[in-house]
Amino acid sequence: MSNFLITSIVGSIVLTLLLNLLPLLFPNQAAGLQRKVQEHARRSIEQHEDENQPIVKVFFPWKAMIVISIILTVLVNVISYFAR
Repeated sequence: MSNFLITSIVGSIVLTLLLNLLPLLFPNQAAGLQRKVQEHARRSIEQHEDENQPIVKVFFPWKAMIVISIILTVLVNVISYFAR
């Protein structure tokens, strides 16, 4: 159990560092992503103010869930392979 705990803590630290360092390594991509998020937020506000739009919207990111699931499965299998 303690081995799993240590592995999960180390993995959490590595992923946190990676997510914080990626914008530094790829500044143009980070700026583009920021513009897309701002545009999406602006569109969302405009749609919220429109009386003809439905109040509740359901967002189900099934494509992202599949991609993340595949990546995490490969990552867990690679970690399991090297842990032996």
